[in-house]
Parts: sequence; structure tokens; C-alpha cells
Amino acid sequence: MPPAYNPSEPKPHAPEARSGEKVPKYVAIRNWLIDRIARGDFGRGEQLPSEHDVMSQFDVSRVTVRQAFDDLRGMGMVEARRGKGYFVSRLLATASLERLQSFGEMMAPLGVETHSDVIELLEIPADSDTAQGLSLETGTTVTRISRARIAGGTTVSIDIGSLPLAIGRKLMLLDLGREDIFLLMEKRLGIEIGYADITLDVASVPAAIAQFLGVGPADQVLRLKRRTYANSGDVVMFEHIFARLDILQFRVRIPRW
Repeated sequence: MPPAYNPSEPKPHAPEARSGEKVPKYVAIRNWLIDRIARGDFGRGEQLPSEHDVMSQFDVSRVTVRQAFDDLRGMGMVEARRGKGYFVSRLLATASLERLQSFGEMMAPLGVETHSDVIELLEIPADSDTAQGLSLETGTTVTRISRARIAGGTTVSIDIGSLPLAIGRKLMLLDLGREDIFLLMEKRLGIEIGYADITLDVASVPAAIAQFLGVGPADQVLRLKRRTYANSGDVVMFEHIFARLDILQFRVRIPRW
């Protein structure tokens, strides 16, 4: 059920444009709804106030209200369900495989806030898989940084990244909750990220990961291995990423020749 509608809530005033003219009523309604969604009054998949409720709240016509909802639909924030009303669109991010993107860059088009919960920061001996991924000897001490990647209050993926100590020890001192590692490497450590090799499949989620992702231990998730290189050709990070199938999808354009 949507949050209780409060008819005593003050109506938002249409802001003045630079020319001194008021913003159209449908824009004021649209912005009011965006603000309510951003504040968390209406979560992903929850129903928004009906057209009739909004008409009463703002004393406007149905045409005006529908124009506001149509704008939100065009922005991908709202979906209409025949006979039921309007609902906040479920979070669905599209990552391009044609360009190496950070989590924040991937989520930016959705207009949602992103951050990371750091699950663990460790220095551990590299197992054979990690050593191969980082081009090191098995048993070499590496930094492991595990994070829950969160967008709009929803955990989208769990990223388990291993890095050479020279890089990992510096990153451990930085704000890994608010900043993407790629951006920290580039802006704070002066490392120019060049490219990444990615392998992708669908797999059953490990039990420890399922708890963080909010899925069952038998559910399928996207599983990625990503080996990231600096422009120098050195491997700077090797990751295992587990992402929810219902939230994350990938897009790639493949030329014929």
C-alpha cells in the first residue's frame, strides 16, 4: 500500500522562472512527485497517489495531472498499470560493455543516489585464481576490498576486489563508501585506467553473498570476473562481482565486420 495521503499537506508553489513567469502546473506536480520519490516516501514498485488524489490536492484538471505523469514515464521513473494506476519503476540499470564504467557512472542515468557499504578490508595471501588474475605468485599478500554496491536503497551487487598491496593500502585510507574505486585511482592515486577483460555468466549465488543481495541461496545471479589494467599495462585490480538479475542488465553493440 502507498503511504497515507495527507490532504492537509501544503501545496507546493510553482517556482518563478527567470523571466518572472511561473513554471507550468504540470511541472510543479511532476517535481513534487520526484521530490517525494527521492525522499523515499514512495519506494521502488510502490503505488503513487491516484490521478484523482493529485487533482484534488492541486485543484487542476485530469489533463494537467496526466501530463505530469507522462513526463515521469518518459524519464523512466514511473510506469502505468492498466486499471491500477501509477507505480514507481523498478530499478533497472544498463551497463555498456563497450566502455569501462564505474558503479556511479552506470547508475547516473537513473538519477538515484549510490554508495557502498564496505564489508571487509583485508590483507591476505592470494589464492591461485587471484594470483593469476593479478599476475602475481600464489601466496603473495594482496589487499581484498569487499563492498555492497547500493543504489536507491537497494543492494545491486557485491564486489570482491583484490589489488596489489602498493595500491590497496592507499585505497584503504580513502572514502570507499562514497567514491568509486576507479575514480579514486584516477583522481587520488594518479593511476590512468586503461581497459578491462570481463567474463560473464549466470550462476547460483554463494550463501554468504545471497544474504547481502536479498536473494535466496538457490537463486541465479550474474557473475562477473573483471581484470582491470592501467594504461601502463599493469593489472591494478581483479574482481569477482555478483549482481542481481532483476536489476542489472548489459548492452553491447557488435559490428558485422
